Amino acid sequence: MIKHQLFGRAPSVTALVAALALAVTGIFTPAQGESKSRAAKAQAGNESFIVGDKDMPTGQRVVSLTFKQMGAWSAVTLRGVDASRTLNFSVRADEVVVAAKLRIAYDYSPALIPELSHLKVLVNERMAMMEALPKDKALANTREINLDPRLFGEVNSLRFNLIGHYTRQCEDPFHSSLWLTLSDLGRIELTLAPLSVTNDLRHLPAPFFDRFDNVPLKLPFVFASPPTFGALKSAGVVASWFGMQAGPRGAQFPVMLNALPLGNAVVFMRAGDSIDGVKGLAGSTVSIQPHPTNPHAKLLLVTGSTDEELARAARAIALIAPTLTGQLVTVTSETAAAPRKPYDAPAWIPTDRPVRFGELARPEELRVQGYFPEVIRLNYRVAPDLFTWRTPGTPVKLKYRATRLPLHKNSSLNVNINANFIQTLALNEPDGKAKENDPRNPIDMENKALREESLFIPPYATGGRDQLQLSYFFDVIKEGECRNLPPDNLQAAIDPESTLDFSGFPRYAALPNLAYFGNIGFPFTRMADLSETAVVLPERPNADEIGLYLTLMGRMGESTAYPALQHAVVSATDVAKVASRDLIVIGSATNQSLMTQWTDHLPMVQVNGERRVREADATWMPTYRWGQQDVQSRPLPRGSLNLSGSGNLTAVMAFESPLQSARSVVLLFADKSADLRKISDVLTDAERVAAIQGDFAVVDDKSVDHAKVSPTYYVGSLPNLSKVRWFFSDQPLLLALLGILIIILAAALVYRPLRRLVARRTKRAS
Repeated sequence: MIKHQLFGRAPSVTALVAALALAVTGIFTPAQGESKSRAAKAQAGNESFIVGDKDMPTGQRVVSLTFKQMGAWSAVTLRGVDASRTLNFSVRADEVVVAAKLRIAYDYSPALIPELSHLKVLVNERMAMMEALPKDKALANTREINLDPRLFGEVNSLRFNLIGHYTRQCEDPFHSSLWLTLSDLGRIELTLAPLSVTNDLRHLPAPFFDRFDNVPLKLPFVFASPPTFGALKSAGVVASWFGMQAGPRGAQFPVMLNALPLGNAVVFMRAGDSIDGVKGLAGSTVSIQPHPTNPHAKLLLVTGSTDEELARAARAIALIAPTLTGQLVTVTSETAAAPRKPYDAPAWIPTDRPVRFGELARPEELRVQGYFPEVIRLNYRVAPDLFTWRTPGTPVKLKYRATRLPLHKNSSLNVNINANFIQTLALNEPDGKAKENDPRNPIDMENKALREESLFIPPYATGGRDQLQLSYFFDVIKEGECRNLPPDNLQAAIDPESTLDFSGFPRYAALPNLAYFGNIGFPFTRMADLSETAVVLPERPNADEIGLYLTLMGRMGESTAYPALQHAVVSATDVAKVASRDLIVIGSATNQSLMTQWTDHLPMVQVNGERRVREADATWMPTYRWGQQDVQSRPLPRGSLNLSGSGNLTAVMAFESPLQSARSVVLLFADKSADLRKISDVLTDAERVAAIQGDFAVVDDKSVDHAKVSPTYYVGSLPNLSKVRWFFSDQPLLLALLGILIIILAAALVYRPLRRLVARRTKRAS
């Protein structure tokens, strides 16, 4: 618990080696907000605040959002006589829309009758435009539409509605000629003007981050002087909290020393420090101050006379931000937060009991309606070390409802995990489980509304950020001309009492595996507060190295939904003090001494201007094991490859800690410190981060190449029987030899008794 006082009030290697050799030799950006936004994001969503161009009033900015950024996974296709699709977006709280344009590119069926067909565009269910569909302009249409800014609020919807007809007589409402397609590169452009925001901590995380923002957060962190490791840890705690707020959007924290950025920033200062007239306060304080040169920007000041006071202020933000009010708060004392338990991250699904779907999604998110319903998506996170090898998979008890029509024999519910098909359930088939449970009354049970099915998520589909996708499909019945009128009462739902059960699986994983690190921060996030993690920085880290460290802490906070309160920050000289922890090592050029101290353990090292890349140390691999992260797909000769040149390399490496077995090290390195930002960009890019795999990944501006070159080690434990099965699954020759020995031993044991038995029978016979 943290106590505080208020002062004042708020004023108004194969492929990888090829990529490495290359390194050695030499339509707009997202910046959305929502009706409650801050002053923020660069033209590419890269800055916290944008001052308008010379042709734009000061403080205004233009945000451009594609349909893809607004939720359209692909082109928006409308089918039928009355088809709609809605896209959602938002505007920041501290901005207001003063102008808006909609740019669309679309094609439509040439069979549509112009007098009866048109496209409607609605903003927040108010008509914004009605577009005719001429007969001779079916392809390659583009339009730019000015929208009334008064239509916009905080949370907004953009709906496209096709009214289509292909005949003046009776028509099939699902005829193949009834279609219109809008490109997913269509966009809405909003001109936003800033609103005045009071200096009040109760708005946190606003104005530094707005929950309605759909773009990555880029929030500068400022230090008045080169920070101590204690100050860096405090900054890491605050960064992890902002990472939690940013969520899947991602967050980066550029670092500045003794200088303020143009827009919003978080400033760490000691009492007596000063930057552009902003002065550090005595005691452990958190405050919001106006920017000295930008009236539309704010500064979040975290101050303390000592490292401990600074840490106390940082923990106040991370733990009790919703209770902070006023312009300034002084933290007078605190009670330490309760220690965390392994795997208890708030963002992770519990693995000690079955989990109800209602715990993972709201009831309204589990309901759909209409002939072409949306996909029901259930997102969850789970630690990737659940050992599901040679099991049916994760049990799912699925309870579902749907409108069942007598003639609709082909209606179904498709179940997928991460877009991988699992099973199809026929909606009009009798409920087999119900019949089995109550054979005395099969008719009532077969036709009950609530149906239940047991199925399994395959073992290979478990680990990290997963999405269970449930898609209802309703059969279209062709009854003949003028009779194809579909019912308008089609509804379906997944019951919130359905369960997903990860309990019963042991925890055991083969490492190193950068996919676990990039996906969910494992194994560091095993403890939600990172109490078993240490970050090793150079003796005098530069701004790029600190920036990558803060980005990583933001990523960890997002992965667990808990601030990184207990991680340690040390230099290479003190690494022995944290030998019992998992290590994140950051360095660039020759600034990280562990690059030379650990040359025998690193997948890649630099010696006398040359890079030495270890080749894979692979063993024979069985073809029948489903999980092969711990072995190579083909054996390679053990050795190394030396390369020399002047190119720049940026890499992420993983290996077992040289200080303690079963502990992990992830090293992030760049020849040029500025290139460390490439790693930050990849880690905060939801699409590119999946390319980080293996234990050695080379990161470029547009690509990531990876390989596996380090020896495999294991973390976790297995039951004795599973240990034996797992061991022999990778040692078939040893298993065969053991089997032969057992047979020989058994034969030897029974040989003499059998001889005596035969002798007695022979004697009796004679």
